[in-house]
Amino acid sequence: MRLAVVLFFAATPALADPALDGDAFDRLTLGQTMTWAEFGRVYGVEQYLPDRRVRWTFAGDTCLEGSWYQDGEAICFQYGGGRKPACWVMVQTDTGLTAADTDDGPDVAPVVITATTEPLACFGPKVGV
Repeated sequence: MRLAVVLFFAATPALADPALDGDAFDRLTLGQTMTWAEFGRVYGVEQYLPDRRVRWTFAGDTCLEGSWYQDGEAICFQYGGGRKPACWVMVQTDTGLTAADTDDGPDVAPVVITATTEPLACFGPKVGV
């Protein structure tokens, strides 16, 4: 079953609805694989695994293993390799899930997310036997 979710990355200091805490975000995402698209073009896919682990890939790139954690009102994603965590304020609204990148300004385009329970297809050197 596919579920369309729309994320609007509108970085605002205060959102109308309360930010999701880690437990609420986990309930919405656990077992889901979400495809992220901006301006009608897919740019990445993320699979939400048990124990707040994730698997992410930019479209057509190698998968990165990581985890997410709550930091204040933000949900932050850490993918190792010395990368800086990516943090988002997640809010459930009447129109779906919204997210504000904690590093972005106010003029960020909407991102459309489609969710499925199918596992993430990873490409790259670690695929196969």
